Amino acid sequence: MFFILLQTYSFAEETSIQIEKDSDKSNSYNVISLNIENDIYFSDRYYTNGIQLGYTQKGDDWWASYLQFKFLKLFAENRTAFQTVSVGQLMFNSSNLKEYEPPLDDRPYAGVLYAGVTAHLANETRSDSFGVYLGVAGPLSFAEDTQKFFHRMIDSARPKGWHTQIKNEPGIILSYMHSERLAEFTTDRGFGGDAIASAGADLGNIMTQAKARMLFRLGFNMPKSFDTSRIDYGSNQDVSFLSPESWHCFFFAGLTGRAIGYDITLDGNTWKDSRSVNRDWFVGEANVGMSTRFECVQIDLTWNIRSREFRTQDFKPVSFWSLTAKVFF
Repeated sequence: MFFILLQTYSFAEETSIQIEKDSDKSNSYNVISLNIENDIYFSDRYYTNGIQLGYTQKGDDWWASYLQFKFLKLFAENRTAFQTVSVGQLMFNSSNLKEYEPPLDDRPYAGVLYAGVTAHLANETRSDSFGVYLGVAGPLSFAEDTQKFFHRMIDSARPKGWHTQIKNEPGIILSYMHSERLAEFTTDRGFGGDAIASAGADLGNIMTQAKARMLFRLGFNMPKSFDTSRIDYGSNQDVSFLSPESWHCFFFAGLTGRAIGYDITLDGNTWKDSRSVNRDWFVGEANVGMSTRFECVQIDLTWNIRSREFRTQDFKPVSFWSLTAKVFF
């Protein structure tokens, strides 16, 4: 009898563990995401284009994220581990692409090309992320080639000022972000809303800044995620515990403040002479958008408004779109 009871308890325990694993697997997914940001229909100036391709999976077994997880686990144990690898390109130009010699007080032409690995520890209420990014600013970012190629494709004005862009410079960025769901509600029919606060910092010769944001969401079957689908260092946008429903649809609005210590695309190169402008130390940004998912495919569209970034900026504020496609598996 004791043997039978022992076997029954063992079977029940194994079944419980398996159910817990299956439950965890059912709502947290690996994801491939493509982010495209552009100021089409608004302008063709300042931050004019960005693109980022990312892959996020559960686990903490990549050697490239080993040290990041060691750091996070000092204060964020007992959470699900995710790891992200991403590559991206950012593009900036003056206020008038047709000018061969842009004014010295206009935004410098600049591009940034980067690759990074980010470690995340998250549950359904909070997330901590630590990323390391390596890249290059200047002609080796191929931002000039990218912009000229697409302008030829759409038969648009040819940008003429890229010979004045900042010089080549290798770069590194260490990025940390903490996000926490402060409040939420949901109804029996899947309608709900939440408020998410985030704070973090980037440190490096490409970008050094502190940042804080608030995000508000309202809709149906919302995932337990933490950020808008934006191109940003240290982002945890692909860390997601999906609703068990096969779809979601929600609207969101957010506010972000950034205290900037250094931005190579505005301040110019750190050890070479290049164009530069007098940067504002604080930049604000507002975002509104919509996210929809059916089965394993998600599409997000965001309208972003950014405040003045440098003191001699003629056009302010500036607007641009973010379009994101994600595939979960």
